[in-house]
Amino acid sequence: MRYPIEDYDKYGYLRAPVWLWLGWLFLARAWVVFVIAGVSRQSGEKMLGIVYPDHLALYVDLALGLPAIFLIWLIGLRRPERSLISKILRMGKAVSASIIIIQLNVVMYRIYLTSGRFHWPEAVTLVVLCWFLLFVLRSRRVTHCFKGLSLK
Repeated sequence: MRYPIEDYDKYGYLRAPVWLWLGWLFLARAWVVFVIAGVSRQSGEKMLGIVYPDHLALYVDLALGLPAIFLIWLIGLRRPERSLISKILRMGKAVSASIIIIQLNVVMYRIYLTSGRFHWPEAVTLVVLCWFLLFVLRSRRVTHCFKGLSLK
């Protein structure tokens, strides 16, 4: 056994690391903003206008966040009797890396559109996406989590 017993869920599957959950939430940040804006009724439209002045950028980020939300949902449904979900989750590392690379390209394109001018949101997004890509590609725990290694 490579990991402490506390790192496994009640079905014997290795739990996803906290950094993976936080990274997925970062990939789905447009959905988080969208839900928060929907909950705050009066100021929701104003909040979306501040965070996403361009509606196309919101729609693109919502589309790019869907696979991360799908992975979050599927990892919660993982059970020994649900072999199809386990098969889909085996591709989770590749899907996560693909989403990150696509979002990196989108951010680079947005930087290109502003003629390379420095903006803090894009800079922070680039750093976080690069770090998360390295984490997903290099972490053994992430690999083991998606392989479905279990105690049983």
